[in-house]
Amino acid sequence: MILRRAERFIARELLVTQTAVTIVLLLVIVGGVLARVLRDVAEGTIPVDFLPGMVAFGAFKGIVFLWPVALFLAFMLVLGRLQRDSELVALQASGMSFAALYRALFWVAVPAALLLLVLMTQVLPRAEAQIDQFRDLAEQRSDLVGITPGRFLRSRVGEQVFFAERMSEDREALLEVFIYREVDGEAQVTVAERAIPDPGAEDSGFLILENGYRHVGVPGEGRFRMLEFERLRIQVTEPDAGAGKPSLNAMSALELWEQRHRSEYRAELEWRLAMPLSILVLSLIALPLAQVPPRTGRYARIPAAIGVYVLYANLLILGQGQLADGRTPLALGLWWTHGGMLVLWLVLAWRKGMLRLGRGTARGARESGTDEVTP
Repeated sequence: MILRRAERFIARELLVTQTAVTIVLLLVIVGGVLARVLRDVAEGTIPVDFLPGMVAFGAFKGIVFLWPVALFLAFMLVLGRLQRDSELVALQASGMSFAALYRALFWVAVPAALLLLVLMTQVLPRAEAQIDQFRDLAEQRSDLVGITPGRFLRSRVGEQVFFAERMSEDREALLEVFIYREVDGEAQVTVAERAIPDPGAEDSGFLILENGYRHVGVPGEGRFRMLEFERLRIQVTEPDAGAGKPSLNAMSALELWEQRHRSEYRAELEWRLAMPLSILVLSLIALPLAQVPPRTGRYARIPAAIGVYVLYANLLILGQGQLADGRTPLALGLWWTHGGMLVLWLVLAWRKGMLRLGRGTARGARESGTDEVTP
């Protein structure tokens, strides 16, 4: 009963610390995503009304990918504190084995891995599909929707360049608009007092220019034609024949499984499985990695933990790229990366005496700062 309470105590500490670390990472991710999306809005590639959705989906995607490291750092912080305060020594001296410590870790790690598996295979593809839909809608929207007054913006249709001096007070029209475009070798320079989206065809890619004029001619020849107008309808984006092809990231796990014989689909499928599996592997590594002499310091092993995660993450990224390019056999997939980290765990566990029996176990416990361990 006492050991069960100790396991619940450790699991509760792990859960609280993991929540705190996740919140901190989420704030950092939101800041980075917001800065990137704001830059795209300023450049006119994303309409400003898409900003909240893009930030929300970007932050969700970021925290999903960084959840394993958040959990890993939380484990290291809690185990480091227990070592520093000699609580782990007392628990082991009272009969708590390494198996019991692992049970406490996996009470948190296994539900987290299962939840991440659902997010990676079910929720994240839908989020990616929504982001793709946002991008498709942004392509269909007028380039001037996201323009910043006082800055030049290049259109996606032909060689068009837009400039607006300022925006109207109701923010529904651009004032003092300049448009340059090339059509069949001729330059067209259009200046108008106002530019508004075509009210008769919303999101059609057309604008209505009011009270302006246009010069048409070949630069360098000196012969230009001038056209004055009260209202002029111009196209600023390509008409969209339909929704674009969904990206690989937006495909469901079932669709990837059906195409698993193709390397790029297999790489994406195994990448989604690698994220929750990495939680379990890092949980195994956390315990021997955190075994340091008492009063060493709570953060003594954090640099080593970051190094282990960076190694693991880079191996996964490298493995995914090689698998997608067909340089790794499909049967091998990304399993070699997990196998390599399990070998690292075995080495660390052996050095800390976690895999030894009898007197060897006690000797390993003394090396890690404990006096007695129950195997």
